[in-house]
Amino acid sequence: MSLSSSDWFSHNGIECSRVSASGSRFPRHLHDEYVICANLSGREEIWLDGKVKEAFAGQVTIYNPSAIQSSQFSQDRVSFVSIHLPQSTLSQLLGNAAAPALREGVFNDARLFQAICRFDAVARQGDETLLEQQLLWLCGELLDDSASLQQGDVQIIHQVKQFLRDHLNEKPQLEVLAQLAGISKYHLVRRFTQLTGLPPLQYHMQLRLHRARELLRQRVHPQDAALQLGFYDQSHFINAFRKVMGTTPHHYAQQIALPQNKFPVA
Repeated sequence: MSLSSSDWFSHNGIECSRVSASGSRFPRHLHDEYVICANLSGREEIWLDGKVKEAFAGQVTIYNPSAIQSSQFSQDRVSFVSIHLPQSTLSQLLGNAAAPALREGVFNDARLFQAICRFDAVARQGDETLLEQQLLWLCGELLDDSASLQQGDVQIIHQVKQFLRDHLNEKPQLEVLAQLAGISKYHLVRRFTQLTGLPPLQYHMQLRLHRARELLRQRVHPQDAALQLGFYDQSHFINAFRKVMGTTPHHYAQQIALPQNKFPVA
């Protein structure tokens, strides 16, 4: 029997940890904040409001503040990411309205699962702007307002996308993008992600890497390409490029520079 929480992260009252358990349990208890979990492996038996449910890998569990809950973990290793979100965080996003009651229990929700895991990963990178965006994305998935898109949103997001294309060598700020769109940062991240499939900062990174590929094809040295696009940390550029292309910028540049007679003619 084992139960442990590791890799604790705390920022502005939000706590995030990775929990591992085997053959152990949490007795009935409650929290003052929302608890949102992404189940990574194993099977967890949950007691909530007098009902017993099972949670498996790939599923999400959500508990509202003051909800009485307990968990029994299988003998096989159970692991999950757990985020404790203060009520005040959602209240502020909603214009200081009363903290809402979220859907509660066990869910199959791939987008929310991804948002939880992404927040957990970004929380440990130390990038405040990226962390703020991931929090807004996570809250947007929790509030699940996907049906509230307005007709004018497409044009608004088009303007933001054009701004990002025109500023490939600058790191965009959510505050600036929100002012350009005339909406809050929360609604910007939510609407942009709904309409493009990526939050604005990740979308901007894809544009930069696409341009980097074009520069490398034009025989621009990888280091010069990185500087042109505002990558002053070469390791950041290399890692970002590798995630998209599966190879480093230098190796990519070497491959496309090979003479045509290196390849067989069909």
